[in-house]
Amino acid sequence: MYSRSVDHTPAEVKAMASCPVPDKNDYLYRRAEQELEQAQRAAHPAAVKAHYVLAGYYLDQVYGGGEQPADGKGFD
Repeated sequence: MYSRSVDHTPAEVKAMASCPVPDKNDYLYRRAEQELEQAQRAAHPAAVKAHYVLAGYYLDQVYGGGEQPADGKGFD
């Protein structure tokens, strides 16, 4: 069976983190793991970077990593 994970934008991740779901941290942690797996499989350097950045957003929501730059810059 084919299953495709859904990639969320940083804004969507932040919105999900504020929703009152009891297991939101479990969900966010799973999404971070999925992004890390996708980074391992990605062939293009830009795709690898994008997956790692998204994983970082998810983990920041789980562990309270603080505010991210609003313009998305500074992740080089």
